[in-house]
Amino acid sequence: MTSTHPLARPALPPIVAVDVDGVLHPDDPARAAALGYRPHRYDGPGPDGRHVTGTVWLHPDHGRWLRKLADHAQLVWCTSWNHLAAAWIAPRLGLPATWPHIAVHAGGVRFGHQRKLPALYAWAARRPLAVLDDEFGGKDPFTAEQRTADGAPTLLHPVDPHHGLRRADIDTVLTWLGQL
Repeated sequence: MTSTHPLARPALPPIVAVDVDGVLHPDDPARAAALGYRPHRYDGPGPDGRHVTGTVWLHPDHGRWLRKLADHAQLVWCTSWNHLAAAWIAPRLGLPATWPHIAVHAGGVRFGHQRKLPALYAWAARRPLAVLDDEFGGKDPFTAEQRTADGAPTLLHPVDPHHGLRRADIDTVLTWLGQL
């Protein structure tokens, strides 16, 4: 007979944070079409409220691959697209619009650190965290190692921005999740 402690709570699932530009929308539009990406016209308010117009290249397989990750982790958007990732990107990939987004105002690297990571680390707290992004700073692996050593396993997985997310990237994160 087993007993459950009355105050025991189920552990929260690990987190996988997903960027948009360079990950789901590759940097090279000329190559995107050859890789199976499809163009989607965006014409509306940007994350900062100003009107923007442009073409966003999205791959139809990405939705299925990300749903596979969502079977093992909580997926969150960590992108300068902010709420627009859930509102505009998600439906075009067949993803739920309910994934939370981490409010970030700027990406990029400054002083060796990806500027999005502090907000993401604060939001994730002590939960295991994998990050799919196309840009990390030279000091970010050390910070991730420290986070892991402190009991919050962390994987920073760089995605090639010229190709965008590939199945091998998903498999790497799935393998990491399986080792938790």
